[in-house]
Amino acid sequence: MRSWTEIDLSDLAHNLRAIRSLIPSHCEVIGVVKADAYGHGMLPIARRLAHEKVRQFAVANIDEAATLSQSLHRADMLILGPLLPEEVVEAIRHPQWILTLSSRMELKVLEKAAGRARRKIRVHVKLDTGMGRLGAFAKELFDLVKQLQDSKHIQVTGLFSHLASADVDVLSAKLQLKQLQKFREHMRAHNIPLPSIHFQNSAGVLRLPVPDWIDAVRPGLSIYGLGNPQKGWKQRLGAKGLRPILSWKTRVALVREMPAGTTISYAGTFKTKRRTRVAILAVGYADGVFRKLSNRGEVLIRGRRCPILGRVTMDMMMVDSSQVPNVQWGDPAVLIGKDGQDEITVHEFAEWAETSPYEVLCSIDHRVLRCYSK
Repeated sequence: MRSWTEIDLSDLAHNLRAIRSLIPSHCEVIGVVKADAYGHGMLPIARRLAHEKVRQFAVANIDEAATLSQSLHRADMLILGPLLPEEVVEAIRHPQWILTLSSRMELKVLEKAAGRARRKIRVHVKLDTGMGRLGAFAKELFDLVKQLQDSKHIQVTGLFSHLASADVDVLSAKLQLKQLQKFREHMRAHNIPLPSIHFQNSAGVLRLPVPDWIDAVRPGLSIYGLGNPQKGWKQRLGAKGLRPILSWKTRVALVREMPAGTTISYAGTFKTKRRTRVAILAVGYADGVFRKLSNRGEVLIRGRRCPILGRVTMDMMMVDSSQVPNVQWGDPAVLIGKDGQDEITVHEFAEWAETSPYEVLCSIDHRVLRCYSK
């Protein structure tokens, strides 16, 4: 293997148990497996979560729902994103798919399509409490919910919202939660049956208590073991901790001794100041190593940090392995994960790339083989 990830499914189960320890006993965990389970591989992740009694999964669109349906025939799948016009007919054909409803336009289209197909479909209505993306504001959504009470073809089984800034602003998260609670109380006051309510993402679970009236949570990054300690994500977990389930490795494809004054990679952005042992690694930006890491990122070889030299290229990158004793052709190199006493975390990798851990994980290309251990 030239480049691969190692994914520990037992650590996935550990993280799920840790999250469940923070929420009320009646509260369920919705398995967020969109975007190929944040780059970890949707089907193996979902199968293990189902084995751990996760009964509902969240995906981004009907393509992901169709892929997951082939493996999990009985699980409910919440499609978080809006449908495109040509997807409506297909979406209502699957009884285990739950659609997100945000607007009158969607209601009209779904009602008409479900009526023609003589089907009953399930939806979760979404309240916009501050994200400014999907959902409807309180008055519009309340009118939609009242209208849906008379629908013959659409059943409201869920109410939800989405936190916008819980990882950096706990106060704003609390205000969003109050908006959702206020909407819930408004429904109760008008004798509208309350559906299942879900709200918290990873930051919301790890930084805020989950109230008893919440029925489910939607942790994403934390399921994969990537709570951010710099932002207080681990404070409520204590000794339980989260375990990153993914490490990313490649191989030393060649070792060269470069004299002082040698330029490295495109445009010669790095020039050696001394005799340098350069290891050429079999991974590049086509595999997901951002070019932003050029001349600033590091890898681990035999437990030692090796700085990236010059620009990351499409299929290869060069590192300074001068401090690694007896580095050899074929040696493994760690881009993310532990090697010896040192570790490069996804958060550190993301800081070098000036992006988020989410983008790092989702950018690992599919030519990087996923390897799973139980």
